[in-house]
Amino acid sequence: MAEIIDFGKRSDGARAEKDAEARRRKVEALRSLFQCSRCAFKCAKCGTQLDPGERSGQRYASPYPFCRHCHEEYQEYRQRVDHPEKPAAHYWHNALWMKVWESWLEHQRRLDEYRRSKEFLQLVQEVEQLLGT
Repeated sequence: MAEIIDFGKRSDGARAEKDAEARRRKVEALRSLFQCSRCAFKCAKCGTQLDPGERSGQRYASPYPFCRHCHEEYQEYRQRVDHPEKPAAHYWHNALWMKVWESWLEHQRRLDEYRRSKEFLQLVQEVEQLLGT
């Protein structure tokens, strides 16, 4: 009889461990998407720490927080999208450079869509319940 009770305790312990691992995975999924990819204090493209005054006097409003250098590149990208006949400011800002910016912006848009998806919002609710908020 003691062996049966012991097996039940082990089974409960394994289940509790499995549940704890599922909770950790859910919290980590949210942490990485919010803390890492949406930090307001670092450049969204290169990850550099942002200075508070870096966003003043910029011609194009950017959809993401950029450092001065990345924002200058974003401005050029936008100018060249708006005026394709305009030559590049730097010779290395070629067609492939434009594609890099285009694909990076598309990636960011997809992340934004994912954050608004039904499944992701469900994950947010589950984690809020786990944390008691």
